[in-house]
Amino acid sequence: MIELSVQDSQIVKAHALLSHIEKGAPRAIAAALNRTIEGVKTDATKMITTTYDIKAGDVRPIIKAHRASASTLLASARASGGVIPLKKFRVLSSKPGTALRVSVKKSGGKAIKGAFEATMKEVGFGKNRRAAEPGEEHVGIFRRKGKARTPIKELYGPSVAQMMGEVGVIEYVSIGAADRFEKRLDHEIGRLLSKGRFCGSITG
Repeated sequence: MIELSVQDSQIVKAHALLSHIEKGAPRAIAAALNRTIEGVKTDATKMITTTYDIKAGDVRPIIKAHRASASTLLASARASGGVIPLKKFRVLSSKPGTALRVSVKKSGGKAIKGAFEATMKEVGFGKNRRAAEPGEEHVGIFRRKGKARTPIKELYGPSVAQMMGEVGVIEYVSIGAADRFEKRLDHEIGRLLSKGRFCGSITG
């Protein structure tokens, strides 16, 4: 999880400039936080897909933004869900007779002994197990639990939450968020000041 915090100096500045506008400071801060947290999702997705061999479409939907309000000046980005099927990462080699290699991180691939790629044509468990309908087939990377052909287990890579916790991802996102929030706060303060002057010219 990545949380956005507001510095005391930024709160003081907002209150000083918007003291004549009802709830001006918290409104400006909340709006700036909400624009910034959307940028955090974008930056986190970009850095994760730069570090890991996974598509942005498999990352961004997992990251949820929790927005701020004038009464709750807190915004965060959290990744839901568990570990990701290894198939979602880049498969470097799956030729018969060769060790299957998968690249989870872009720093290099790894051979996985005994692993193989397969399409599961049945879904469900136990009494509810049935033949898969068209489009329900699941392609994954599996490994046998023992010497027999069955049972098998699917292999997984890290979760999006784990990837978000990578030091390089946190640093990149934090730097971008701090810069983006400062600019957005100035923009939101200016917007409210301009709106206030416009309203005053009509009612005055």
